[in-house]
Amino acid sequence: MTDSHSPPVRLSRRAMLAGLGAVGVASAGAGLGTTAYFSDRESFEGNAITAGELDLSVTWQQLYRGGPQSSRAADYGSAGRPFVNAYPDDDGDGVQSFERDDGRHEYVDRTAYDDPEAAAAAGENLAFSCEEIATFDEASFGPNDESLIELDDVKPGDCGEITFGIKLCDNPGYVWLHGDLTDEGDGGHPESGGAELADRIRARAWYDDGDNVFQDGETPILGGSLREVLDALHDGVLLASDPDPDFGVPDPDDSAALDGITLTDDDCEVVQGNPSCEDLGLFRAIKVESEALPTALDDPVTYPTPVGDVTITAVAYDDEDDEVLEFDFDLDGFEVTAVIVKAGPSANVCRRPDGDGGFLTADSGEALGGPFKSGGDQRHGVSHVSFCYDTVPPEEPPEEEAETGAVCFQPSDTRFIGFEWCLPATVGNEVQGDAVSFDLSFYTEQCRHNPDPENPFADPEAE
Repeated sequence: MTDSHSPPVRLSRRAMLAGLGAVGVASAGAGLGTTAYFSDRESFEGNAITAGELDLSVTWQQLYRGGPQSSRAADYGSAGRPFVNAYPDDDGDGVQSFERDDGRHEYVDRTAYDDPEAAAAAGENLAFSCEEIATFDEASFGPNDESLIELDDVKPGDCGEITFGIKLCDNPGYVWLHGDLTDEGDGGHPESGGAELADRIRARAWYDDGDNVFQDGETPILGGSLREVLDALHDGVLLASDPDPDFGVPDPDDSAALDGITLTDDDCEVVQGNPSCEDLGLFRAIKVESEALPTALDDPVTYPTPVGDVTITAVAYDDEDDEVLEFDFDLDGFEVTAVIVKAGPSANVCRRPDGDGGFLTADSGEALGGPFKSGGDQRHGVSHVSFCYDTVPPEEPPEEEAETGAVCFQPSDTRFIGFEWCLPATVGNEVQGDAVSFDLSFYTEQCRHNPDPENPFADPEAE
């Protein structure tokens, strides 16, 4: 929602690819980050002793679902919307690609699809050997000039996503994800209350399978407003090489910070259109379509999800139209921050503020339903219900994971990390002309002889 004179949303080459503060070297495509445990390379070749290396490679595929190709072609690579840029990209069209001995490998074969959106949805990031990484050309951010993300006309409803492929060569290492909000500006619209874009953009990060889409069952890292996500990343998040699917899930058995409230109709707000968990910066446990909802009153149905069980009981039913009008729910194994009930042309977003800018977590709900029909007290029949959860505050992976090596990245593995941002369609004029800039970086440190690594981003004054 910025004009052509506003600074763009940025993700810098410096922070992304090198972690400049770690070693002072900006090396495109190979973020070199070390500490006192391993800060240089020493060779004693005459004695057949050669110091090893700790090299972190970062590849990516970026997608942006913004303005149409016809009017915003400069926002996309030559492959067209939604492809922006990728690394490696042997022909520079914005689609990840690499020439191997057995032929050309791509994120997706676009010629097999009539619709570029369908092609993007069917794609998968490539994994590379260290020998292949050594042959990469220098990374290009084209069509952007200096940053991975450069957008100057973001509108409500726009979303972007980058899937990073992180890989260590030579030696095992710990890997941290770090972020910083570096600059923001107020566009000065009469409805503005200051620089609000970072608060209105919803963002999240997760362990992806390489297809640039968060799917039910993939392990979240964190989510919230862009400001909240960057504030959490500022302190660094130690990533897990083999993450537990429940890591970060608000499980009442593992977290004392949950609230266990019961949502009611008083907690619901009508939102036009078809809002999603993603619009709220949350992760979806399950989306239950109308045909899967209970078909009789007081006959509960339980739905297993990757993070716990959801039990729905219909308490009001329209026999004539065969539709659920109201329902109760109970959760087992996790709690939700919001429940979205889509019905008719709009939806009820049900969540309860905590009085401190956030929302309470719920383990049950009573008599929830969709919005009421115009001019009456009859609800629209429920089209679908989404259960949305937030991650618990990012913590170091559990001690037992460190002991088993689950946090230690092996040189043979490639781990994909998804980062997504959206400006919800419900955002209004208050962000017109606003701008925000931020950095993301990955940092690595050796595992060997380092069983208790110190967070390189921790504030020493806070300890």
